[in-house]
Amino acid sequence: MNFRRITPGIAAAAFVDHYWILDSAAPAPPQRVAPDGCPELIVHLGSPFESLVADTWRPQPRSFVAGQLVAPLFLRGTGPARILGATFRPDGLAGVLDARADELTGGMHAIDTGEIDSIERLEAWLLRRALRRPDPLVREAVRRITESHGCCDIAALARGLAVSTRSLERRFVAGTGLPPKRFARMRRFQAVFPRIEAGAGWASAAALCGYYDQAHLVRDFREFAGQPPASLLASDDLARHFLSHSSKTPGRLIR
Repeated sequence: MNFRRITPGIAAAAFVDHYWILDSAAPAPPQRVAPDGCPELIVHLGSPFESLVADTWRPQPRSFVAGQLVAPLFLRGTGPARILGATFRPDGLAGVLDARADELTGGMHAIDTGEIDSIERLEAWLLRRALRRPDPLVREAVRRITESHGCCDIAALARGLAVSTRSLERRFVAGTGLPPKRFARMRRFQAVFPRIEAGAGWASAAALCGYYDQAHLVRDFREFAGQPPASLLASDDLARHFLSHSSKTPGRLIR
């Protein structure tokens, strides 16, 4: 598989974190994708992947919005593939679709994207659909959690934003589709891979990323990736592929 990541233009960057293109000349074997706190829009230009749903492989729509994942997603290819993807900012989806983010969590929702065949056309399509700006409080909460790599006390975060914890949780769920504590755990989980790939051992990576101990780290990996960290790191799964690329320099800028 060949994966390329592309930075959005200035206007789209208000709600898109990055675009990506994935090419595969042969059917991809079963893979897993781990939750990362960001919803996505997927456009299949080749053979659509299949998703494992209730122990049954089901074809994905040609174009669809994937709400926030809450568990690993298992995929497999059905033929030569070319996929265009838009990974939204954690709070970006609600600004493009006329729906609360939490209404889309955990699901795939078919959407008509017309004749989109390039990242440039995908961005133009998204800009035409932009409806409203994200909730500024939620955006700031996302920023603070992300900058802390998930090592963030939610009650203290709410106090710092001058709102109650309950109010923060309600607005955060509406804007991102996830409770803030779960989002923080996902961000902490993602922070482990760059540490490991930089040469840190498991115990050191766990401590650097705010885990109490290695067992605490393993529990999060089993929940979000469905397997222990050593197995995921040794695999060629999309879960590792996307997490590994998340810390690398993006490709060209769409203007």
